Amino acid sequence: MSCHRIGLGMNSVVEKSIEMFENEEIGLNACKKIIVACRNGIYWCDGNEDEAIACIIDCYCGNCLRKLHQEHRIRVDRNRYDVVTHYLCEDCYQHLVYEESILNKHVYVEKTAK
Repeated sequence: MSCHRIGLGMNSVVEKSIEMFENEEIGLNACKKIIVACRNGIYWCDGNEDEAIACIIDCYCGNCLRKLHQEHRIRVDRNRYDVVTHYLCEDCYQHLVYEESILNKHVYVEKTAK
C-alpha cells in the first residue's frame, strides 16, 4: 500500500519551488533539481511519484516549466528526455524531440553513406 502523506508533503515543496521560480527567486535549473529531488524523495516511504508532482503534472511543461493549456501539451517519456513532467510545450517538443530525431537521421545517413 502506498504512503500518500509523503507524496502530499513532497508536492507542497514542488508547489513552493514553482512559486519561487515564477517569482524569479530561483532559476529554472534549481527548480527542476528540487522537483526531481521531491519525486525521488517519495521512495523513502513507498510513495507515488505522480503525487509528489501533482500540482504541476498536467499543466506545466516538463522542460521550461511554463504553464500549459491542455490542448497545447504534448506527452513524452519523462525518462527518455530528462524532463520533470510527462508533458512538453510545443517549443520544447521541437527542441528536444523533433531536432533529436533529425540529428539521429543525419547520423544514420552519414554512417550508411560511408
